[in-house]
Amino acid sequence: MPTNKKYLRYAFLGALISLLPFTSVSADGETINLLTQNFPPFSMADDGKNFAKEGAISGIDAEVVAALFKRAGVPYAMTLRFPWSRLQQLAEKTPGFAVFSLSRTPEREPKYKWVGPLSEIQIVLLKTPESQIQVSSLDAAKQYRIGSKDGSVGSQYLINRGIEVQSSLIDSPAKLKAGQFDLWATTNPSGEYEAKQAGVGPLAVALTLSRVDLYLALNKETPDAVVEKLQRTLDQMKQEGLLQQAAQRYVN
Repeated sequence: MPTNKKYLRYAFLGALISLLPFTSVSADGETINLLTQNFPPFSMADDGKNFAKEGAISGIDAEVVAALFKRAGVPYAMTLRFPWSRLQQLAEKTPGFAVFSLSRTPEREPKYKWVGPLSEIQIVLLKTPESQIQVSSLDAAKQYRIGSKDGSVGSQYLINRGIEVQSSLIDSPAKLKAGQFDLWATTNPSGEYEAKQAGVGPLAVALTLSRVDLYLALNKETPDAVVEKLQRTLDQMKQEGLLQQAAQRYVN
């Protein structure tokens, strides 16, 4: 009997939900279950693994989002896991869930309610320092093997423009270093940070494709009053310089 892909997808989401640390529903509405991934320096497990709960998650946006919910008085639980594409689906399909840090693309816009921006990234093609590749446009990059994480903004950016991408569940600067692909479609500062942490050494920017803001994306059934309260609180935190302070702790 042929496999029902839609059934398998939702079965996976159901299994993932059962593993997450739920909290009870508060009097003011649903507790928000926050999902994130290893995306340094914005969010990362302290032990480097692909599962962590609050208290063992650090990063620019992880700190900002935790402070945001505490300051706004909105109950939450934070979990880091993977794969990234599945976390996005879970936040989209399941009330009481949210995901960060997510770029607000036209394709994603109608799927969530948004709070942000939290921070900014640059979508880039990275290469090894010894690479002789010279590209001045995306069209010129087509001739090379490009690797990227499945569901990432870099991967989506290229696929939407008809560029073939070698996708994998996790980013790996080591794959670029080993020559498994010629260019790595990722984001900075996370790409350079991850390469440094992996001991690969500094990488070179072959081409900067775009600058993108990152957001907190909430399930569409999240009450508007909660979303508006979070946005007001975030705006106040920005005015006080708290987001910039968080960034400086990791980038500088």
